[in-house]
Amino acid sequence: MSELFDNRVTGKAKETFFASLNEGEAQTTELLASWQRSQAAIGDPGNLHDVPHVPEALLDEHLLDMFGAPLNRFAEDLEGTGLALLLADSRGQILERWTEDRQAQSHLDRVGTLRGAVLAENVVGTNGVGTVATLGKPVQIRGTEHFADFYQDAVCTGAPVLHPVTKKLLAILTISCDMTPRSDLLKPLVRTMTSQLEQHVLSVEQPNSREMLNLFMEISRSRNVPVVAFGPSGAMIQSSRANTLAPHDMNLIRLLSEERRPNGSYVLELSTGPVRLDLTSVGPNNSVVVVGDSVDRRSRTPQPKPLTVNAGRSPEWLGVTSQVDRARMTPEPTLLVGETGVGKTSLALKAPYIAGYLTKSVLCDAAERHIIGSREWLTKLSGHLQTDSVVVVRGIETLDVPALDGMRALLEAQETTVPVLMTLTSDNPEEIRVNELRFGARSIRVPALRDHLSDLPDLWQAIAESLAPSARLIASPETLSLLMAYSWPGNVKELRRLINQLVASGKTGTVTPSDLPSAMQSSKTLSMIERVELEAIRKALQEAKGNRVKAADILGVSRATVYRKMKAYRISGE
Repeated sequence: MSELFDNRVTGKAKETFFASLNEGEAQTTELLASWQRSQAAIGDPGNLHDVPHVPEALLDEHLLDMFGAPLNRFAEDLEGTGLALLLADSRGQILERWTEDRQAQSHLDRVGTLRGAVLAENVVGTNGVGTVATLGKPVQIRGTEHFADFYQDAVCTGAPVLHPVTKKLLAILTISCDMTPRSDLLKPLVRTMTSQLEQHVLSVEQPNSREMLNLFMEISRSRNVPVVAFGPSGAMIQSSRANTLAPHDMNLIRLLSEERRPNGSYVLELSTGPVRLDLTSVGPNNSVVVVGDSVDRRSRTPQPKPLTVNAGRSPEWLGVTSQVDRARMTPEPTLLVGETGVGKTSLALKAPYIAGYLTKSVLCDAAERHIIGSREWLTKLSGHLQTDSVVVVRGIETLDVPALDGMRALLEAQETTVPVLMTLTSDNPEEIRVNELRFGARSIRVPALRDHLSDLPDLWQAIAESLAPSARLIASPETLSLLMAYSWPGNVKELRRLINQLVASGKTGTVTPSDLPSAMQSSKTLSMIERVELEAIRKALQEAKGNRVKAADILGVSRATVYRKMKAYRISGE
């Protein structure tokens, strides 16, 4: 009887809600907010007559493969309960349903909840699948709490399945049934089930993540020091002691972990001064960093042999390094321009750029302004300009116009006599020209790797010896041929990442084509004209933000030509 009463009250509340929309009354509860979103997307509930479906070929079978076995075990206990189990992807598309009796199957058939059904909130309104995806937390929608009238006799209790490390929404698990007096008991049940699915992700797909978490917990409990763990996709876990670290310091520690250095001790320059860090990698993309004591700046803690900046003997590269050497001896500002990953900062420092490592030059990272603010960042730069060291300002493309103007005023006011080198990631001639005029600077273009591919063997050897000298990674002639044919959109940074991945996988000795990523294995040798054509298409797509029609207009060719060339060069368009 109480359920019937609740249903009537909720139904009346929904009627009142839609009436109030015309009067402009504010709605505050999550349910009313969901109704409001649904009304904005769909209009009147009467507009909904059935549930749309997508073809099964478009469903994410990977999620079903991952969660199918544990959900089959869960479903075995549903016989005779009238309960149905639903698994949906993060977009609210039903991947599979489990029923163990006719009552549950009839319930799902009646409301159109079949494989491929789209239950996103903006498609069918408030429900126990789509609203979970919208809110990112468990919900229970009963009877007339649903937006659509055809759900008024159903109870849907859903919860998100989050990646245990990245916290990204992977899937939605929902228990659906007819109205029942004891539906509150379904809430803890579905939460328990989703927790088990999240642990299943660690056990089956991310065994290294589980090992990383165990190591993090062990160190955090046994040592009273800051501990930070990094997982896939930028996920981070930190101990209570690590809360004392400044955001900029945390970013530097993250960058160190992403270098995939060998396990061991390192000295990193944090905001409090040089600090000893202990790095432990647990497979690819998982690491634990323990922040130790401060050390004397003169400490000679062994560090891995760095990549020499001068790796490369091509005329193009030697010409650039010669220009940069001269710029480091003159007080006029200099711009180093080029694509991301070409080595601008390392050239400016005359040392490999490794975040936080001490060098003979002074590095001022423009990205830090977003953390400490323009005033403090400019004050810090002012202090650097009063030293006798070469000042390198990294990434001025991240500065807004007021910050750039403040930097220009600072350089003019202090009449500095120390060399100032600024890096600018851009291939836009107008942006380069504007900054040349702003700072009265000359510019040096640092070439993309594809423009000095003859240096690739030297770069390979230098990076491999820097990261893992004992691995003796040598690229076979066939491998080098494929690497020379590859377009290297990520430049030297991408090459370094490739060798890092080989080291992390335990590879030693000769690297064969089968060791390379599939995109590199399928590379074909391009002529000079083809390379120019490929680069033109890439730049047009980038300028058009992936829109192929706009890219065709920029290039002055037909859309069909762009499609054909993209297929030939294996360009994704993203």
